[in-house]
Amino acid sequence: MDFAEAQKEALGCKRCGLCNSRTRVVFGEGPLNAGLFVVGEAPGFNEDRDGKPFGGASGMLLDRLLLRSVGLAREEAYLTTLVKCKPPEGRSPKPAEINACRPYLLAQLDAIDPKVVVAMGDLASRALTGRKESASRIRGRAIPLDGRYVFPTLSLQRALYTPADRALLVSDFSRLPELLAAERPTTYETLNVPRVAGLAEAEREPLQPGLW
Repeated sequence: MDFAEAQKEALGCKRCGLCNSRTRVVFGEGPLNAGLFVVGEAPGFNEDRDGKPFGGASGMLLDRLLLRSVGLAREEAYLTTLVKCKPPEGRSPKPAEINACRPYLLAQLDAIDPKVVVAMGDLASRALTGRKESASRIRGRAIPLDGRYVFPTLSLQRALYTPADRALLVSDFSRLPELLAAERPTTYETLNVPRVAGLAEAEREPLQPGLW
C-alpha cells in the first residue's frame, strides 16, 4: 500500500471498532521528505475535533520542544499516531486496534523515509522498537532499525502533569539534532546518545511555567 492509497483508505476506514468513536480520522501531517517523524499513541478530543495530530496543550508542548530543542517548526516534522481514530472515553488503544492501523503507519514510514523516528510513550515505543520495556526504561537511546534511528521517549501527556518528566523530555529532545546530523545507521546496535554540549547547564535552568 503506498501513501496515497493508505490515506484514502484510512479516511473511510472501518478495520476496527474505533470507527464508531471518531468524529474525524487523524491520518497525520507534515512534509513527505521530513527527516524527523514523531509518533504518539492516539488522537484525543482536540485531534478528533480538528483532524490534526498533537493538538491542545500536548501540541503546544511538542511545538516548543521541536523549536527550542531541535530548531524545527512543527511544519518541518511529520506528525502522526499509532491509531488514526480516537478511542472512546480517552482510553489507550488496544493491541488489535494498533495492528489494524499498522499498515497505514508503515505506508507513512515507507513514503517519508525519515532518519529519526521519535516514539512517544510506552505503546509507541513498544510498537516501533519491538521491545517490551517501558519507554522510561529505554528513553534517550537511539535504536537503529531499517536504516533509521528509533528514539523512545516519554509521552507528552505524562510530561504535562509531572515537572520531572518534562525535564526528561526536554533532555531527550535536546539529543535529536545530533541524530539528525548523523549518517543513517548501518548496524542494529542500541546506541546511548551522548549529551550535547551545554545540556547540563540548560537542565539547571528553572523550568518555564506552564508548558515546561
